[in-house]
Amino acid sequence: MKIVIKFFIGFVIFLVLGAIILGVIANEQDGARQHFRLFNTSEEQKSVTFEMIYEDGTPSDVWAINEIIDPGNTTNGKLLPGTYLVKIWDHEEVLENEFEFSFSLPNPEESNYNYYRFDIAMDKDFRVVNMAAAYEGSSLANTMSKAVGAHQDEILIVETYMGNRPFLIPESYTDRTFIDVYEDMPNRIKYGELIYRLEIVGVDSKTANETIK
Repeated sequence: MKIVIKFFIGFVIFLVLGAIILGVIANEQDGARQHFRLFNTSEEQKSVTFEMIYEDGTPSDVWAINEIIDPGNTTNGKLLPGTYLVKIWDHEEVLENEFEFSFSLPNPEESNYNYYRFDIAMDKDFRVVNMAAAYEGSSLANTMSKAVGAHQDEILIVETYMGNRPFLIPESYTDRTFIDVYEDMPNRIKYGELIYRLEIVGVDSKTANETIK
């Protein structure tokens, strides 16, 4: 029985090491990648494709990303740096929008796990909001928050983005407590904690707060 257990453990370790080695080899062969988060804030199913464009201007004829996203859903992907032809299709596979999008990596030798975010509805804008004022807490917590510079008396808009293209939020915000589209706010935060939230700005009013959880 002990021999079987040892064999099983050894086999599991072998599989894990094999996966790590294959991952390293794949990264060396294909190169570092940029991570993307794609979501659909529309009321109908849509699909999105990313097709790399080579330096001579010809398309690769292979979709690096090909995703169908239901309303209110999110999916993740990753791409090699370069230029891509991005196409958005409606639920009947009719082409709605297309554009070219280029990006590079902060460090060409390392994958960037800080997401480019893209709403394939393409009809809304977005903003990053400092939500610390939403958590009043006790007087002691407020006093200590003021001491570390995290307390504020009103919600602050710190970044704004046009939603018709992928956008990259600085890590100075995403490395904190960051609430993404369709994510719920925590019930409470620690004193001194900085919390940021990605909100949707309405189509008809740039001042409207149409936060989607």
